[in-house]
Amino acid sequence: MVSMRYIAPAICALLALAAPALGSGSASSSLRDGAPPLRLAAATTQQSLATPETGSWAATASMSTARASLTATRLSNGRVLVVGGEYDSANPSTAELYDPPTSTWIPAGTLSQWRALHVAVRLADGRVLVAGGQYSTSAELYDPATNSWTPTGSMNVGRISFTGTLLPDGRVLVVGGNSLNGLQASAELYDPTTGGWTLTGSLRTPRRDHTATLLANGTVLVAGGANSTGWPRNAELYEPSTGRWRRAGTMTTGREGATATLLGNGRVLLAGGRNPSALASAELYDPTSGSWSATGSMNAPRGGAAAALLQDGRVLVAGGDTGDVYSPATGTWTATGPMVYPYASAAAALLPNGQVLYVGGRRVKYCGQYSCDEPLADAELYTP
Repeated sequence: MVSMRYIAPAICALLALAAPALGSGSASSSLRDGAPPLRLAAATTQQSLATPETGSWAATASMSTARASLTATRLSNGRVLVVGGEYDSANPSTAELYDPPTSTWIPAGTLSQWRALHVAVRLADGRVLVAGGQYSTSAELYDPATNSWTPTGSMNVGRISFTGTLLPDGRVLVVGGNSLNGLQASAELYDPTTGGWTLTGSLRTPRRDHTATLLANGTVLVAGGANSTGWPRNAELYEPSTGRWRRAGTMTTGREGATATLLGNGRVLLAGGRNPSALASAELYDPTSGSWSATGSMNAPRGGAAAALLQDGRVLVAGGDTGDVYSPATGTWTATGPMVYPYASAAAALLPNGQVLYVGGRRVKYCGQYSCDEPLADAELYTP
């Protein structure tokens, strides 16, 4: 893909002539959602002329297997464990490790089954819990010391498109998602000391493709997502000591597939997502007041993006063929340089040296008269 930096002057001249026909609206969807190329290019070009670029992207080694709907978990040794995902022609139950010092991928054993739309959570002892996906109830543990997998207890409900969050006491909370019995409001807890799962209080509102963020006070904020009625704006807080949920205000915009990042000031940034088209807007949750407020919008709409908290406290959100960096101090976004690969639904992980690994995902290709997703093995690094 040709970077918009090289064709910006020509497009701007054409836009000046065609302004009455194009109107002033921005693109309404991401690359994954099939945004019209001209409208997306126009919106990106106008923003990049007004905002200087920050940071740069560079390709790194590709995975051995193309993966979408994958997870990427940074281990205590600095490596990144990539698990599962949807594949182009086969669905092997493999995992891989990215080694930052050598910029290479290492085999990380074989899971008990293929997983996609699952969760992966690093436990307090350094092992990684992988659970669910493909409506499965099964779960397993990865041990970095032995580079091997062992089965653990099964969930009470098989789930996809749900969340997993490590609690301060070492347990893992999984919430919501889709199951073979329909949309879920149920939640359950995994105890690493026993390897078992127990049901806990259910959400007030069932949802999938939502976010879950551990707050500084030990509660878990669940926000966004989608259900049979649309895109719920109500958010909820889970209290581990009681196993109950309470209301957490009303979001400015309902959104599924958004990114959620805990900021250094204790607030939570939700960015992008879909409702139903890709969104550029972002908003903040303030745990002190229990309220939501709008903040600056990204330079491009993104549904199915990935985010990472940078070492300086800013937030990188990337997808499509561009990225944006959010400054909590100013509430504004700055566009990054162009990404190497255009894709969506990738996974991101902050590396020990401050770079961000962005890996896998999918891009739209055309299969005859229809469009279909092509999983990717590509990987690249963002340097702030």
